[in-house]
Amino acid sequence: MIKIPVYLRDMCDAKHLVQAASGCEKNVDLICGRYIVDAKSMLGVFSLPTFDDVELGVEEEDEAKLRKTLESLKLIRE
Repeated sequence: MIKIPVYLRDMCDAKHLVQAASGCEKNVDLICGRYIVDAKSMLGVFSLPTFDDVELGVEEEDEAKLRKTLESLKLIRE
């Protein structure tokens, strides 16, 4: 599993992240500290205590496509 650091400023960014993750064939996890939720689920993403310091856990097959989408949305944290 490859981890991609992401930056979510508001709920709109969270919505775009879920839409991008839903386009992946394999599972995509959103990791925030000790919490791991399904990144394809709006309820899962909104259940996180904070949007600071989150990472996407994505399988290698989906990484290039997802990274390209996230870069176009300016959601990747450097």
